[in-house]
Amino acid sequence: MEFFLVAVLFVSGLGSVINGQTVTTLPRLIGEISASVPAFADIHESSDSSLPYADRFTLYVSTFKPFQLKTDPVLFLRSPGRYLYDTTNWPIEILADSALWPNNPDLLPKSIVDGYEGIVQTSGFLVPGKTKGQLQLYNMNAAIPADTEINIASSDVKDYSYHRVIWKDMDGDGDLDAVTARFHNTVEEQNFLWLENPGQAVPGWTQHVIYNQGPDVHFRNILLNSSGLPFDCFIAGELWNKRATLYCIPLGASNGWNNPENIQMRIIDDTVGQTFDLLLEDFDNDGRIDFLLTSFDDSFGVKSGSVYIYEIPDDIFTGPWVRHIIADNFIPDGTNTMSPGTPQSFYPSADYANEILPDGRNHRKWILVSGDDDGKIYILRPKTEAANDFSPYEKTVLIDTNAQTAGKPAVGDLDGDGYTDFVAPGYSADKLYVFTYAPLL
Repeated sequence: MEFFLVAVLFVSGLGSVINGQTVTTLPRLIGEISASVPAFADIHESSDSSLPYADRFTLYVSTFKPFQLKTDPVLFLRSPGRYLYDTTNWPIEILADSALWPNNPDLLPKSIVDGYEGIVQTSGFLVPGKTKGQLQLYNMNAAIPADTEINIASSDVKDYSYHRVIWKDMDGDGDLDAVTARFHNTVEEQNFLWLENPGQAVPGWTQHVIYNQGPDVHFRNILLNSSGLPFDCFIAGELWNKRATLYCIPLGASNGWNNPENIQMRIIDDTVGQTFDLLLEDFDNDGRIDFLLTSFDDSFGVKSGSVYIYEIPDDIFTGPWVRHIIADNFIPDGTNTMSPGTPQSFYPSADYANEILPDGRNHRKWILVSGDDDGKIYILRPKTEAANDFSPYEKTVLIDTNAQTAGKPAVGDLDGDGYTDFVAPGYSADKLYVFTYAPLL
């Protein structure tokens, strides 16, 4: 199991003042909602800008029970911003109950398949009875979205587990294909692959393997320059290979990712244990993209997780990826567990995001990170706004669920008031915790 949720380890008074108000690290808890084993939460926005602001958003929450040999429901709530301050009356519905161990409910943009806009639901894990994952498309504009379910990975000949899909034109035909990573029986087989978009809503998309025994769970795509040349790259946290890796092709190379000879691979770091999830952003606002990684060192006598930021070098293949620890001492509960989980960057408010500092730069982003199997969710806040300073962040517990495992939170401004809101799953606690940075009026 792999994800991450109030004891305060280091409560902040670190203060920026926006519009005369100090920006505190912790948002306020609006309320709690009972929900059975909520795991991965996400919020996706409709492309229909004519809708009222709050009605553009849908909240999705995957759930699963490891030891029940049956499918697990995925939940959804339309217009969650309309119910933000009424946590006793959330009309949460079941989207579908046809996947085993549903993971991330990733975005399905309107441009992918004609007539579809909604989510691609990833699923599958290593627990016996839950190993057969799927990639299920749902059209959330339909009256009954469950009736539109299509498994684009239905041609799998083995049981694979899927956690992430990104959409990218991999064959140059103008439409976006599904790029994903998967594993079969953990160390037995890992595939990094893409599924070819057939241009219509049909199951069983043609599969093209990019790299075997490589990326297995989480990855990101980015364009990078190296020694003056542009490259199309994927950076991955390889959970079962216990390494962070780089896969690139020269931009515009003949046959692109379909020609194995085009692919240049580099191990970025294989010393930090079970690498999990990552972000690729400019975390110090110096104009350069950085690589943030969560990882759990499962070596004997350690059993502790950390959050790292790597500086991406000018020469991505031979230069040093300088590593900084921005938070550590994530200690999971129990055996065969890990911490931390998924990181997400955010600003507490639109005003804070848009404020220009005296040196002309913006504030640095904060990080929301699931503690996964330590039962907590954390906020990591930079202690400085300075560029090129990756000293440890302030680490504050957002919520201690007082149970073994916390899930992946959903982040967004749900009601359009300019303040960030969280919906944080307490998996083992059977609760959703709802937070906002909006002040009490």
